[in-house]
Amino acid sequence: MSITFIIIILLLLFAAIFTYLNHRFFISIILFCCFMFSSLLLSLFALNNSTFLPITLQFIILAVTYVIIPITVIYICIRLIYNTHVMASKEGRNLVGKLSAFFGLNVLFIIALSIIPIFISKELPLPLSILFSILIVLDIVFIGLFVCYLFCSALYQLTPYRKIPDYIIVLGAGISSEEVTPLLQARLDKGLEYYHKNPQAKIIVSGGQGPDEPVSEAFAMAKYLRQKQIPDNKIILEDNSTSTFENMVFSKEKITADWQESRKPNVIFATNNYHVLRSMLYAQQAKLHANGVGSPVSSYFLPTALMREFIALLVAYKWLTGLIILVVMIFIILSYSPVNF
Repeated sequence: MSITFIIIILLLLFAAIFTYLNHRFFISIILFCCFMFSSLLLSLFALNNSTFLPITLQFIILAVTYVIIPITVIYICIRLIYNTHVMASKEGRNLVGKLSAFFGLNVLFIIALSIIPIFISKELPLPLSILFSILIVLDIVFIGLFVCYLFCSALYQLTPYRKIPDYIIVLGAGISSEEVTPLLQARLDKGLEYYHKNPQAKIIVSGGQGPDEPVSEAFAMAKYLRQKQIPDNKIILEDNSTSTFENMVFSKEKITADWQESRKPNVIFATNNYHVLRSMLYAQQAKLHANGVGSPVSSYFLPTALMREFIALLVAYKWLTGLIILVVMIFIILSYSPVNF
């Protein structure tokens, strides 16, 4: 049985890596999550049958499993809760800014359920007991998916881009004047970093004008590039897009109109580090062959931004998200069934 389980785990890992390398990121995240939970179950099985191991090794395994990992997770949760206070003091109070606190409290709640021996489901009517179980399992599953999303996002950005870019797309961000914001400046500086290494490339500044913006984001970005001594013939304005997907679609049109060679151009896009993975998915939907590079953001801003991106990813792939929820519901309902399948 254990050999079969190990083979299944290895197949999950292989499938996760294969889909990741083929830029099927959301599928890859789900497979990595299945691999993580399967590996955890196997580890718990090995831990419960570890009498054949030396006493010292058993002690180390128990210490890591029941002391070091829980304390680390609790510390991270406390930091996330405190981060909401930092976020509010620097960015103002808003609902999105409370995401990190919500996540931290949520994980602490799950830990409490695993430590405190309260089996509420035994005291509840059957329908409420099933509903409670579904909510808890879904909570754990989506926490696991978020962890795997962080892993894939970090792995993608740690992979260096080795080709010589022909076009560097800089994705726009909101502005309140003709000057770029620090967030948008970081994206432009990341694009300039690649441009200075590859001066033959052209920079596409992509971003339209929102209802509360005095000029288009592309205009403000082009102005910043000119201040950095970038010649006009190296700057292509794309000032019609109103979303990341449109950034990719309209930038692709600009590239198609400008490109003169027979080979396919090498394209990269610059955005903030938390935004790279989702932008890559939009590039795939637009059939734009491009790689993403990310600029760093403030450490206090990053947790909330990553959670917001993860939620947006779940919404973008709502049919897969719904399928995950449906599978969990069916599994829980069958587990309460008196009939053995």
